Amino acid sequence: MSNDFGRRLDDSKVLLSILDNLPTSIFVKDSELNFVYSNAAHCEMIGKEECELLGKSDADFYDASAAAEFLDRDRRVITTGETVVVEEEAVRQDGLSTTVHTSKRRLTAPNGETYLIGTNSDISELLKREAKYKMLADSVPVGILHIGDDEKVMFANELALEYMGLDGVPRSARMLQEVLGIQSERFPGLKEKIEVDIRQSGQNSKHLLIISSGWLQAGHGLSRSAIVSIVDLTAMAELRRVNDEVVRLNAELASNMKRLKEAQDELIQRGRLEQLGQLTATVAHELRNPLGAVRTSTFLMERKLAGKEHGVEVQLQRITNGVNRCDNIITQLLDFSRNKKLELQPGDLDEWLRGIVAEEEKRISSAVKVNLSLGLDNVSVPFDGPRLQRAIINLVSNASEAMVGDGRDRNQAVVADPQIHISTGAIAGRAYISVRDTGPGIPPQILARIREPLFTTKSFGTGLGVPAIEQIADQHGGSLDIESAPGQGATFIVWLPLEVGDVEAAA
Repeated sequence: MSNDFGRRLDDSKVLLSILDNLPTSIFVKDSELNFVYSNAAHCEMIGKEECELLGKSDADFYDASAAAEFLDRDRRVITTGETVVVEEEAVRQDGLSTTVHTSKRRLTAPNGETYLIGTNSDISELLKREAKYKMLADSVPVGILHIGDDEKVMFANELALEYMGLDGVPRSARMLQEVLGIQSERFPGLKEKIEVDIRQSGQNSKHLLIISSGWLQAGHGLSRSAIVSIVDLTAMAELRRVNDEVVRLNAELASNMKRLKEAQDELIQRGRLEQLGQLTATVAHELRNPLGAVRTSTFLMERKLAGKEHGVEVQLQRITNGVNRCDNIITQLLDFSRNKKLELQPGDLDEWLRGIVAEEEKRISSAVKVNLSLGLDNVSVPFDGPRLQRAIINLVSNASEAMVGDGRDRNQAVVADPQIHISTGAIAGRAYISVRDTGPGIPPQILARIREPLFTTKSFGTGLGVPAIEQIADQHGGSLDIESAPGQGATFIVWLPLEVGDVEAAA
């Protein structure tokens, strides 16, 4: 069976099935620019079935002008091999419109045939966020300009244009210097404050304070840029208040820019996680069937060979342990990929937890002592029993492994008195389940990455245990807190809403 791992997936039906289930819109055209493939996401985005697309070109669906533009662009990709990236509004057949980021490139197959492969991403939500931050910049009582590394002005709010007496965004930092009368050659590259007097036709002179942030690095590998603020200091009585406001607004603007970058990263990451979830679910289901056959065969062999002393007992136990380990990994994969709606049932969380912990206590090492301190006092909590059970089992087994490993070798224990303390309670309208161990604690460098999918320090781990627990808490409308320090054990706290409405609002 091990020979199946590591080989390249070349089953075309499986590959097409994977492509059809990806959330990213993908299409392929032949050298004549006719559609030869369209996955489900692409069909949904343009509002047509694949059977309506295959063998046809854009000229069959769009008016002559739009079709000519699309086909000319595609023909350039096929002819020159140039990769084309555009952003444009796409209107579906049902009248709905979205803003789409499209990327197209040429692909030459092994048989020499040439194809065009393209992807579409809906960036409407991202543009809404950008519009929100532009509206914020236009609402502040300070002129704001954003200047790129090439000294081109990328953005100017309405107040900045008003201060400079301009109708449109200036083209460059050099033009700003001319309009504002700035003599500094360091502008805008160095952090500095400059005061200038500017007179516009038919208006009194204004005394302006120009503040440049200097070049700011947005992130690793990204272009730097500068933020320039313009404040009217004509009313000297307002000088102190305005200066304080400028400091606050510059910090707020930098924070908003950071938030915009995080929002972009979040959209990209969300798409990757959706793809990962679909792939893991497929792999997990495909592996569980043969594992079931191995488990059944091993059980039958143990029954037939029981008491006959053939000397294979150790090998059979090793097979059983390996199957159980694989089954646990598959369960983690499925926990992480499940996104179906919760089946919430209000109930006595303390009583439910007491039963779950009692069962799990039988599975972990007998060297670990489990202490329960349940304090919800019959408070009803809405929760999905099977889903939450997986989170609790993961927390208890992880705590046990952190202190005694798999429990079979007492020399593997890292603490003299391994204990797990499980407690419940309610604070500020939320219930909590706390699982605390007396283990070695989590080093800061691992604690910083413990929530990342696929990150693990175990030789046999998937790195989906903690992310799956956090996902289950999020699906309940709650959250997961992690507290730890080297030598002081680790505490994982699952927070849950006390009202069903809070769960539905968070979904």
